[in-house]
Amino acid sequence: MRLTLPDRYFDYLPWAAATLLVAGIVHIVSVLLMPTVAPRDAYARVVAAVGAAPANKLALLPPMAPGAEALPFEDPAFAEAVCVFDLTQGMLRVTSNADGEDYLALSFHARAGRVFHAITDRAAIKGKIDVVIGDARQMDALQGASDEAPPQEVRITAPTKRGFVLVRAFARRPSEQTRARERLAGVTCERFDPPKD
Repeated sequence: MRLTLPDRYFDYLPWAAATLLVAGIVHIVSVLLMPTVAPRDAYARVVAAVGAAPANKLALLPPMAPGAEALPFEDPAFAEAVCVFDLTQGMLRVTSNADGEDYLALSFHARAGRVFHAITDRAAIKGKIDVVIGDARQMDALQGASDEAPPQEVRITAPTKRGFVLVRAFARRPSEQTRARERLAGVTCERFDPPKD
């Protein structure tokens, strides 16, 4: 029996499907691994942007200029500051006053740049934002050391020992950039030592 042309195409169909399946798997794996193996990940770019600023201290980023952005996808309507943290040196406390009028946002990023928590001035308690960051072991120790009273701060467990906090203040008009940067200067980012019993 002689094969016709369409029958020959059906012989190649399983090979074509297998090739597409393997190509799809390789593509998905490479996209998922890219943040981990990229030489200039988010953490490296933030460290380069703040220069010699020490860990666990807030550093203002330079005003955004076209072609000279410190971080990708920056919005010129925001003034930005970064606090690079290293939890091997201890827990971190980030505090700020919030007046309810001026937008202030904090996003907490793991070593690879993934956001693991975010908070805005709307979450302020009695006009104050107070956040403590630690790894799982540090948070367990803090929970065990605290008394029965509920904590007054937001406690966040970081998935990695190193990362950064991006603080953004909104300026409604370009003329308000200086005021937005002054609001960022009022944010504190410092090492937190839990109270001893």
